[in-house]
Amino acid sequence: MLEKFAYLRLTTCTLVLLIVLGIALIGGIVLPASWGEENSPIEWTQVIILSFVCLTTIMARIYGIGTLVSRKLFLWSTPIWMTAIGRELSWGRVLYVDSTGHFIKLTNLWYGSYVHFFIACELIITILGLLNYGLITEIRNWIHHGTIPLLELLIAFSAGIVATMVEHYSFGIFGPNGELFEELAELVCYSGLLLLMIDLGFNKKIQPTLGENVSL
Repeated sequence: MLEKFAYLRLTTCTLVLLIVLGIALIGGIVLPASWGEENSPIEWTQVIILSFVCLTTIMARIYGIGTLVSRKLFLWSTPIWMTAIGRELSWGRVLYVDSTGHFIKLTNLWYGSYVHFFIACELIITILGLLNYGLITEIRNWIHHGTIPLLELLIAFSAGIVATMVEHYSFGIFGPNGELFEELAELVCYSGLLLLMIDLGFNKKIQPTLGENVSL
């Protein structure tokens, strides 16, 4: 079982995430509201971070230090991060701007009617693949025999919740800075997920020491 308080261990990735969180908090004060708009530097930074998450999952499959099962799970998670990139790019709408400078509606793009069907199929296949390759067993193995980078999980999860609340349930209380706060929260969330993938894939100190090592 986990040693007492072992899940609170601060890794290098955790410290980096705390720095990112601090920078985001400062950014919410000093950055102009325009940085929260579509195609802003923050949004493209999110895309870059998610691209690195995809690269990390592929590298973890090839060079990771975990079991064969865990390394296959990394690869199976890649479509999820690719879907997140698509979402940040508005499913390609950022490449299609009308004469007024606005993005064309998804339904007006030649592939627009297929996007949601494709995403649904992709996610169903990905989830089935993750379950088939032992995701539940691997999570149980980490809980009982590994060290969970809990702070990274909490920061990423909390930032995701904050971004959702600001976007859908803030009722305009943040004024013109609402989009900026949302994008900064998403930036912290994606950074946390990237650093979490790096820790899980390459940090020897937190890997499960016992448990199941089944090649599927």
